[in-house]
Amino acid sequence: MNNPKRFNNNIETQNFVPQKQTPKTKPNTNYAFKWTIVAFLVCVVLFGLMYLAVNADSIGLPEVSRFIRKSPMAPAFMPFSGKQNILILGVDSNGSETDPFKGTRTDTILLVSIDKFGKSVNAISIPRDSKVYIADGHGVDKINAAHAYGGHDVAIKTIQRTFGVNINHYVIINFAGVKDFVKALGGVPVNVEKRMHYTDRAGGLYINLSPGYQVLDAKQAEGYLRFRHDAIGDIGRMKRQQWFVRGVVEKLKSPDVIAKIPAIIQAMSKNIRTDMNVYELAGLAAFSKQIDMDNIQTSTLPGKPSNHGFVSYWILEPQKVQTIIDRLIYREEPQLLSEEPLTVTLLYSEKYRDQIPTIEAVLKKEGFDIKYSSSTSRSPHTQITANTVKAGFNPIIKLKSEIPELKKAQFILDPSEYSGDTDYTIVIAD
Repeated sequence: MNNPKRFNNNIETQNFVPQKQTPKTKPNTNYAFKWTIVAFLVCVVLFGLMYLAVNADSIGLPEVSRFIRKSPMAPAFMPFSGKQNILILGVDSNGSETDPFKGTRTDTILLVSIDKFGKSVNAISIPRDSKVYIADGHGVDKINAAHAYGGHDVAIKTIQRTFGVNINHYVIINFAGVKDFVKALGGVPVNVEKRMHYTDRAGGLYINLSPGYQVLDAKQAEGYLRFRHDAIGDIGRMKRQQWFVRGVVEKLKSPDVIAKIPAIIQAMSKNIRTDMNVYELAGLAAFSKQIDMDNIQTSTLPGKPSNHGFVSYWILEPQKVQTIIDRLIYREEPQLLSEEPLTVTLLYSEKYRDQIPTIEAVLKKEGFDIKYSSSTSRSPHTQITANTVKAGFNPIIKLKSEIPELKKAQFILDPSEYSGDTDYTIVIAD
């Protein structure tokens, strides 16, 4: 390993009771929903803003440059180059009259890693309840308290020291503007996986969705993302978040988005803070044209829930966390030390039954050992999950080029998503 730093989270996890009074913030009951808002806005920031940075003058929006440059930390000129790690923080106001960008916890923490030379973009979600040391002497606490203690500066220091990564830029997003963003975008296409019906009159939530591919408006998107009545609980909500993001990316590719850019900018100007200036965004814009969105790798840092002193924590699993950092930040593909083939669990919907013999033949030709193959109705989406440390992304690249059904499959690195005794789980669905 040539990493400059390593995952550093040597905390006593069994007997710790926090001694400090942490910043008081409004209780949050919509964590999954707000994580998705950030993921959605990340797409807007890293793709919509990139377009705007290049074309602001030509489309008559000089205020765009002023908005991007308004951060006092923005350097005069620093073109995008090499590797960049961008920290995305999602915040929420403590009240209607308070500033959401000051003294608030981060309900969502997303680390986006961009490699210009390798032409790749990876994303790691850091659970907000992760138990870590907060930078600048604030002791042990949940990682989402870092921003409440000292803004983006303390949040960046905490993540850098904990995970051994360098943060180049940050984007802070206020959740309040989610409906404005969805409305400005003109809806988001999503394949709703099942019937969703739920009413919460006290919370003003009315969900009534039928299964199937459809374009969700702002209200429907909120219902889709907040629905929590799954047999698998939060896991179901997190999976919906991922597919919602892909729907956003699909929408951003459509030609009619250009006409909606002024409305998107209007919503963004109230709800986003960043230290990236127009020149850096222009560099990102040029780079974004080279990226294949179907080859983005994603992961959520694995761990286990733990309650101590009436405080609920997410206890990160060091070895698995380090594997994800090595793979998605440092781009270290696993080195196979034996000649044993990589193994696969293949699941598919009935729609693809006739194509399965051909798909299995390609897998075998490429040296994969199919341990299990069966139809399933569990997932309505096509995805490839790497279950073990041996399961790298490079072997999947060729499969995506040879198997049309896998072209748009999302690649997820999840060492906690163990499926039988196989290295990969491949799901082929709608």
